[in-house]
Amino acid sequence: MHHAASILVLACTCVTAVAAVAAEAIDFDTEVLPLLSKAGCNAASCHGSSAGQAGFRLSLFGGDPEFDHRSIAHEFEARRIDYPSPADSLLLAKPTGVLDHGGGEVLEVGGKTAQTIERWIKQGATRRESRTLKRIVVTPTSFETDQLPAEFQLHVLAQFDDRSERRVTADTVYVSQDDDAVQVDPAGRVAVRKPGQQTVIVRFADQVRAVTIVSPLGTTVPELPESSRSNWIDDEINAKLASLRLAPAATASDSEFLRRVSLDLTGRLQAPEVVEKFLADSNPNKRAELIDELLGSDEFIDYWTHRLATQLRVQTPGADTQAAGALYDWLRGQVADGVGWDHIAREIVLSTGDSHRVGAATVHRFFPTAREEAEYMSETLMGVRLRCANCHNHPLDLWTQDDYHGLAAVFAGLERGQVVRFRPGGEVTHPRTGDAAVAKLPGEGFLTREGDSRGAFADWLISRDNPYFARAMSGRVWEALMGRGLVTPVDDLRSTNPPTHPQLLDRLADDFATGGYRLRPLIRNICNSAAYQRGRHTGDTSSADDRFYSYSLPKPLSAEVLADAISDVTGVPDNYAGATRAINVVDRTVSAPKLEFLDQCLPGEACQGEQIATRGVAAQLHLMNGDLLNKKIQDPDGRLALLLQLESSTDQIVREFYLRALQRLPTDAELASWVEQVDSTDNEQLRATRLEDFLWALLNCHEFSTNN
Repeated sequence: MHHAASILVLACTCVTAVAAVAAEAIDFDTEVLPLLSKAGCNAASCHGSSAGQAGFRLSLFGGDPEFDHRSIAHEFEARRIDYPSPADSLLLAKPTGVLDHGGGEVLEVGGKTAQTIERWIKQGATRRESRTLKRIVVTPTSFETDQLPAEFQLHVLAQFDDRSERRVTADTVYVSQDDDAVQVDPAGRVAVRKPGQQTVIVRFADQVRAVTIVSPLGTTVPELPESSRSNWIDDEINAKLASLRLAPAATASDSEFLRRVSLDLTGRLQAPEVVEKFLADSNPNKRAELIDELLGSDEFIDYWTHRLATQLRVQTPGADTQAAGALYDWLRGQVADGVGWDHIAREIVLSTGDSHRVGAATVHRFFPTAREEAEYMSETLMGVRLRCANCHNHPLDLWTQDDYHGLAAVFAGLERGQVVRFRPGGEVTHPRTGDAAVAKLPGEGFLTREGDSRGAFADWLISRDNPYFARAMSGRVWEALMGRGLVTPVDDLRSTNPPTHPQLLDRLADDFATGGYRLRPLIRNICNSAAYQRGRHTGDTSSADDRFYSYSLPKPLSAEVLADAISDVTGVPDNYAGATRAINVVDRTVSAPKLEFLDQCLPGEACQGEQIATRGVAAQLHLMNGDLLNKKIQDPDGRLALLLQLESSTDQIVREFYLRALQRLPTDAELASWVEQVDSTDNEQLRATRLEDFLWALLNCHEFSTNN
């Protein structure tokens, strides 16, 4: 009996010892790799680059643990691991500086990180895959302070699929998006130095979070006048202004509003008689009525067809102008009929047939490969950038190589000739496995290997539960009208690129979806808001941050709109292979030097917001010195020549061109200055030359070439 009890005690002791060892086992995926990330070993500038460093390559930011374990523990006959003497392993000797290391000393000899890696090697340097990281919880998720400088501590908790948790604050990577404003030390201690809204990126293993930090830009909470709110959009904008202590600009004048909304909704300037009538109208609802009038106009259809064509990167496939024309006609019909963006997107994804008759099918012909089409679909319809996941898992988002090549597999069966067909059996090779990629919904599950997966993708894309589709399009429309996206760039929606106004973007997306994904109601809501109708920047340095819509942002006119505006003001139309207006050009492969000089977005390129924010030097030189303006100004059949023939006074001519170009009357000072400069001679030829100079100056001024 005594002998049996001894055996039982021994057995229990052994079980306890085994359990203790198991409990202390170092997990490669969730303990070792994060430490290498913290040290920067798998960054793009080090071993995480596509070619690695000094013959040693790791996946970027630990995105592929299986590959990393193979590189560390097995490659070159496991030369990087010294099992008899773990402390002498190259994996430790190099980064601690014991042996020469091109990256310098990044680990402390005997430090906590080195000890953890050494223990892992002692345990056999294995990869057990015993648990999976499900999420990280970062606290606080946001931080607001009105006292600078300020400091606070971030805490990070890792949660695993076995319901275990571990505090990983010390093992997490922290990156400030503006080191001048916010600094973060390796322990997660944050120091806020400058006012404004900033973001700190928190990364542990494959989980990434963003922490928003807000400190007021102003000194006192502004009192918002009644005119600062027109609809629910203003509630979100004004709440942010209040937290930042920014006072909104006054409401734009009638002439500013008229020019702004006309260019935004139709891409055209109004005739002088329309301007004068609007300015003289005392109807308090005239702005809302004008918005409705413009939304119902043919000019709106033309311009927003052009805008959507630019967003969709419409081009002429293989010089097939008939296919490009069919696509453009189809798109114009959708805009004219008020078809929802969900139906348009679904048609683009699913269309097949003769592209000369089925316009939407032409989109598939833009791309020589399924991979390029996958990138296009994700960017234009989802507002996300999958392309980083072609070669490696996305370092700052949830996208994996499976997502990228899985979406490419959705389009792999398409034949992209004049007649677009789906042929079962089309494949793309997954570079990591060397096998055919399996069709997959981005961020979701795999699809069947059989049949056409485009229907499943289209259903998922336009479903109300899709977190990208409605947000992407409502964000694009917001940027087009407001001059800056709630997310910048607009096609880069991700948790680590948070919106300036997250609740507003969510509400816009929900309202857009509830309204049948129709453009006109979305545009109407934005244009009727007080935020849209604000005046220009007053010059107050406290409100210089342009992210919060305290004032109207200047929007450079696109090449097409600027060219059309020049034609309208000078009265000299252009000829673009049959079209008289640049925004109606369908075949963009036809040479149009005027548009090229003005930095026209090239066919197939994504040109939104920040990409047209500044006009290049060549374009400015053409406007200042080239024939682009001078020929039109001096044209004997142009508007200036006609006014001179009618013996119009300088006063009349100046007023006429101010109304046409700037949609306002000149100020008394402006009018007096021009009249004095022009009429100081009795020589009619010299007077005509001076009026040409006046018109040249007007068409080169910032107020004309921007929409503000």
